[in-house]
Amino acid sequence: MKKLIVLMIFVLLFSITTLAGDLSKEEIITELEKITAVANKDIRLEMYDNLAEKLGLEIADDPVIKSYSGQVGQEKITTRPFTVDTAWELQWDTKVEGFKRFRITVYDQDGSIFITFAAKQEEPGKGSCYSPKKGTFYLDITAICDWEIKIVAVE
Repeated sequence: MKKLIVLMIFVLLFSITTLAGDLSKEEIITELEKITAVANKDIRLEMYDNLAEKLGLEIADDPVIKSYSGQVGQEKITTRPFTVDTAWELQWDTKVEGFKRFRITVYDQDGSIFITFAAKQEEPGKGSCYSPKKGTFYLDITAICDWEIKIVAVE
């Protein structure tokens, strides 16, 4: 599967070589070989984005603004503030093992409650809560379970 994706990237890059300006097909292949040899995924992605920019390609924005996770034993957590400049959605997933309680309250930057119990679950599962409001917020999470939360930009 990985080889197929790399092959598809090569085909795409060959078809847009006219956009590449100063880069030849051979230079593009060399750059891709350098990128695929990097083990650190964050550095590899940055290198890929740099190459895509050189080729004049538009890079998609990552819709995930923030993500958090926790496990049984971390009963109460307050996150650091996050800022959103678009409508956003709070998405969560709670796991079965050790599940007893899961609640999220969203506060605005002044410490006022923005959404009381954006999540309140007594059983494991997924859920979401939408907000059109821009600003700076933080979460107060009470959980006796394993969980994951994402703050996702909604266009």
